[in-house]
Amino acid sequence: MIMNRLFGGKNKGSSATNLQAQKSKQVESLKKIGAVEILRDQEYRVNVKQGSTNLSILINLPSHFPSDKPVLTVQPAVTHPWVDTQMKVVGCNSINNFSMHSDLGLAVQNVLEEFKKTPPVILPQHYNLGSSIPTVGSSVASPNYTQCPYPGSQPSVIPPPLPPRRNQGTVGDLGLDQLTLGHSQITNILSEFPALKDMKLFELEELMSDEEKITEMVQKSQELIKFTQQREELSSACVHLAKSNLSKKPAIDSLKQSIKEKNIELENLKVEFEKHCEHHMTLSDQYHPLHIQSNLKVAVMEADEESEIIAEQFLEKEMDVDEFLKKFMEKRTLCHLRRAKEEKLNHIILSQGLRF
Repeated sequence: MIMNRLFGGKNKGSSATNLQAQKSKQVESLKKIGAVEILRDQEYRVNVKQGSTNLSILINLPSHFPSDKPVLTVQPAVTHPWVDTQMKVVGCNSINNFSMHSDLGLAVQNVLEEFKKTPPVILPQHYNLGSSIPTVGSSVASPNYTQCPYPGSQPSVIPPPLPPRRNQGTVGDLGLDQLTLGHSQITNILSEFPALKDMKLFELEELMSDEEKITEMVQKSQELIKFTQQREELSSACVHLAKSNLSKKPAIDSLKQSIKEKNIELENLKVEFEKHCEHHMTLSDQYHPLHIQSNLKVAVMEADEESEIIAEQFLEKEMDVDEFLKKFMEKRTLCHLRRAKEEKLNHIILSQGLRF
């Protein structure tokens, strides 16, 4: 009990109940359109009047219906764009996209309306399911008449079986598709070689044994002549194109040599450019405001030290007053000028936020 509660064991019963309820709802929608129950919750039938013949649409409900879509089958055999060779309805979107929340009765009603708009054609009774067309090899001696596809049209006649050909199977063994293919091939041969139409049997047999005549006929064929002309034209065009390409070879070689020279020039310019970039970086560092400020600070200190040395020399009486005044004033003036420049430059650096 605990395991069932943990892993949702009780939901299975409720889901099965929901599935049965949905199934019953779909069956009720079927009965509303006049469906007849054959097997309870499994198979139902809807009858349709098609001319003088009754059509039946069998609705088979899978075991997991309505989770799985139903299967609709038409009886007897018909031809219709919505029906495949197994007589299953495959062209209805309502059936193909059927889900648990679809309406089965409405989907079947769509099939009935399509059959009214485009009536299906009843096929002969000896039609084999799974074949693309009815077979001709029937053992019935008299002609069979099929159901008229449209009111007022004449019934079509299925021809009786043809006699077997020598060294070959019966026409029924060949099938209409092979007969149609052989007839189309013969028609193509006669249209290509019209002289064969007037030949008699012994002339055809002589022709079959004479390879030279056959070769001559083939060589005179308009298709072969046209093909030969096209081949010659293509060959001439290829030769002309090849000559044109060869004539451009000197110009291409000259351009290749020019490209090689340009590449060498480009490499030399790259080397020179890199040298200039290095020199530029050196000058950029050398004349950077912070670097100039550092040099000014050093120069201020040097000028101040030199003025101190001059003052000491004067106190030690190593120079007279005039010489002292001249040298000392020059150094102090230079020191103050450098300090003023350094302070001005420092103000600019701080205002612009310059960094190395």
